[in-house]
Amino acid sequence: MLNQLRIVEIGEGMAVQVAGLLLCELGADVLKIERPGGDPARGTAPFANWNRAKRSLVLDLDTHEGRDELDAVLAGADVVLHQFSPARARLRGLDDARLAQRFPRLVACAITGSPQRHPDVERSDDELLVAARLGVLYENDGHRAGPIVYRYRAGSWAAAHLAAAGILARLVMRLQSGNGGAAHTSLLQGFLSKLPMVWARNSAGPMPNPVTYPLAARPTAIQLFQCQDGRWLQMMDPTQQFDFASLPTMWEVMAEGFEIDTPAGVIEAFRQRPLEAWLADLRALDVAVEPAESLGGVLRHPEAALQGFVVEIDDPDMGRTIQPNTPFHTDAPLKTGHPAPRLGERGSEGWAGTAAPVGAGAQPAHPLQGVRVLDLGMFLAGPMGPSLMGDMGADVIKVEALTGDRLRFMHRYYQCAARSKRSIALDLTQPEAQPILERLVKWAEALHHNMRPKGADKLGLSEAGVRRYNPDIAFSYVSAYGQRGHQGNWPGYDSIFNALAGWEFENAGEGNRPVFNRPGTMDILSAHSCLVATMAAVYARRAGDRGYGIHTSMLGISAFCQGEVLIRADGSLTETCHLTSDQTGFGPYHRIYQGSDDNWIALAAHAPEERAGVRLVLGEDEAGFEAAARAMPAQDLLAALEMAGVPADAVTFEDAMNRFFDDPLNRELGLVSVVTQPLYGEIEQPGEMWDFGDTELAIERACPMIGQHTDQIMQEMGFTVDEIADYRARKIIG
Repeated sequence: MLNQLRIVEIGEGMAVQVAGLLLCELGADVLKIERPGGDPARGTAPFANWNRAKRSLVLDLDTHEGRDELDAVLAGADVVLHQFSPARARLRGLDDARLAQRFPRLVACAITGSPQRHPDVERSDDELLVAARLGVLYENDGHRAGPIVYRYRAGSWAAAHLAAAGILARLVMRLQSGNGGAAHTSLLQGFLSKLPMVWARNSAGPMPNPVTYPLAARPTAIQLFQCQDGRWLQMMDPTQQFDFASLPTMWEVMAEGFEIDTPAGVIEAFRQRPLEAWLADLRALDVAVEPAESLGGVLRHPEAALQGFVVEIDDPDMGRTIQPNTPFHTDAPLKTGHPAPRLGERGSEGWAGTAAPVGAGAQPAHPLQGVRVLDLGMFLAGPMGPSLMGDMGADVIKVEALTGDRLRFMHRYYQCAARSKRSIALDLTQPEAQPILERLVKWAEALHHNMRPKGADKLGLSEAGVRRYNPDIAFSYVSAYGQRGHQGNWPGYDSIFNALAGWEFENAGEGNRPVFNRPGTMDILSAHSCLVATMAAVYARRAGDRGYGIHTSMLGISAFCQGEVLIRADGSLTETCHLTSDQTGFGPYHRIYQGSDDNWIALAAHAPEERAGVRLVLGEDEAGFEAAARAMPAQDLLAALEMAGVPADAVTFEDAMNRFFDDPLNRELGLVSVVTQPLYGEIEQPGEMWDFGDTELAIERACPMIGQHTDQIMQEMGFTVDEIADYRARKIIG
């Protein structure tokens, strides 16, 4: 799919490596630059998982010779992907100005901690510190009061996908103009892309702005039940109106005298039978449900193997392994199955130039200006992908039922999944709607939906059904469990895949009961996966290839996000770090501490000299660090740590959302978007997820009203005013 692209990857951070992996396994030739002696993570599960199929070239970028050799490599590349801040990039000749002068067709993507033009961009890019600065620790649920550290690496997973999509968007621009340029993102913007479900303000409308949470423990459990065998079950009925008395196993429990008229009664009833009995009952009624597993458990899920969401790899350092696969199914040939390279393996052999096509026209005003996307998705796991394409300037038409997307009643969720789209209300259950659908599909170059296969078939929206009208369309599809196994038509929601992926236990801290995860992490990561898939299909089609079908899924993304671990030949899982039981971090040198004034600071001391700096401030006894920190005001503690060379930041906690929106700097940098809408008035949301340098994004449309643009779109499709009136009279359009 991306076979003509050559990408140079420089960096040892998770986000850079995962972004490179996504593009590599979609076909790109990725050359990983390693320091002398190699990446220190060699021989670990993350290195094996995130560097499959790449080349390896050893260069010392601190020397003139190394930088000269890097220039020779960049001369034959389409993209350079790195994690250097602007100042560090300049020292290595990788700043935007120099790259544009020497390699005008080269696309450059830096994944930094904070955005490029932000005053914190030169500060540490450690994920915990970025989260502390932004205020994300305010949003996590915990077993104690105060800021709660999150185990799931939301910033890095999101930034990796944003980087891959941004690179592809800049390459789409290059097909028109011939010019390369910037396509930067950051961990902070990765976090922001996860937050619109909970961070938004409206000046009017039915949903009040979020209130400040009480400074108290929030060990949230929503439809999360412990069973007789000690295992936990996560179900999801979005209406939360499920009648538990409809379960045959519950009849038995009620016959024994258990009452289920209260939430506490339901909790106690579930404890009376083992997990498998409840799973069988709920699945028979088509209710979304999965057990809460430990991290890595999903890699053993039978559907994960059947669907190809895990892959057997003979790794040069770790031997025979089972690794999480990239979550894509496509009719394009992919490079799945190749191990991570040995140090220096293949190097720059044959790296003599790129054959990827470029244009010679005018520069578009927005990265995806002119790209046409038809979105027939609902809810979140998928529709947020086309929304982000709309932010980059694509013309995205949302097709929804006359009653609207079923997510609309969750107003803030709908706002973040439907921004930057136009809406046409169309009743696809009526055969008379097919001529309208036909013209829409012929208009589009890419189509997305996330319906269950049986529902899509009924509406003519299977891939075969869509290709009747447009054989060369890029077809992007998101499902719950995938399309190759036995569970293709099973329902799926964010919470059950968070449970299956192990994040409900991991985010709870060691030894604690699982917690419901905020804010929709698997939904949004699935949408990001859809974004990368759709962008790859659009790029391939515009680069002269055909319109591929590409499919991702929530089960696939649940397996993919296990990249910190793998299964060894003996069946055991590799180890990784875990969140401490008090949910403050990962050990004495990488955690948050509370000062004497009750404010908090975060530190990330990974290098030996940084850890020595922590001991200089807090004493030699690690067991006494917490008490020593508690004896100092947070600002004094932070100043002392910074003086000792320890990466540290203040924790933004109370009223974090309003502080973010009210900060003039965030508005100036485009990190806050402000659009107006008839129902909600002025909507404030997290804004720009990329920095394209010389090219602006296009966040101009709020989420549409139902069928807000129906007449406009119908006219663009060639229907007359009389035809439109007739379709409306027959209730085919709204």
